Amino acid sequence: MIRKLAASIMLGLEREFGWTFPPLVILLSMIPATAGVLTAVMVYWVGASAADRADPRWVAFLIVGASLYTHFASYIWAPLSAVSEGKASYTYPLVFISHSSLSYIAGRVVASFIESSFTAVLALGAATLAVKALLGVTLELSFTPLSIALFSIGMIVGLLAALGLGLMLAAYAIFVTRLEWGLPVYISGILMIFSEAIFPSSALPAPLPIIAESLPFTHIIRAARAALIGPLSLYPAEILAAALLGFAWFLTGLAVYTYSEGIGRRRGYIDYRVV
Repeated sequence: MIRKLAASIMLGLEREFGWTFPPLVILLSMIPATAGVLTAVMVYWVGASAADRADPRWVAFLIVGASLYTHFASYIWAPLSAVSEGKASYTYPLVFISHSSLSYIAGRVVASFIESSFTAVLALGAATLAVKALLGVTLELSFTPLSIALFSIGMIVGLLAALGLGLMLAAYAIFVTRLEWGLPVYISGILMIFSEAIFPSSALPAPLPIIAESLPFTHIIRAARAALIGPLSLYPAEILAAALLGFAWFLTGLAVYTYSEGIGRRRGYIDYRVV
């Protein structure tokens, strides 16, 4: 199992880096990620400045949230991609020669997580420097060893939740041969609204904040803000909530995918090819 997982991670890394020079790929990936973060910041800054209510604290709020949102949105689709690409190339049915495809999918998720982690961290730093250069705003972000360590722990906790969500998307991809590529876009849009990436969930009308509280990604972003912006006292409760919800999401995704995989084996869905 460990050997298969390691092989899948290496294969996934080669795919994520396009079989080319990894540092170059990471730097190129950082450009659109940073642009996305700065877009959110500039929309806020222009509107808030027009109302004479621009606040650097909200800029820091946006940069942390948008950077993590970009991180999650860039790799939650990895399981769906693994299934869809595999079915299109007849690679995926070969995976089923083994007992299960879980190690293959998990490896692809971990590989995508590694690549997007570097991209998100670099985008966070680049956006912070860009805001200071363009707007003349110095953000109160703490980049101490402790805050960076706590931020990294949050990203790792998010991996479990993302794997659970990704397994649900992969289960869907087993049964379809078209339209599955649009699903991650819809999921990413939902996460943008409900995960507190760009505004607090308290701004949502009732009972929609309940949805936000049920998402592990909401608590991960809150924990990241507590680590980098403060107050640090909020971090333990948020990271604990994220871990518990993430574990629940993982178990749900594992159950859904295992059940779907069994149906796919019996009914031959895994041999359906995109035409």
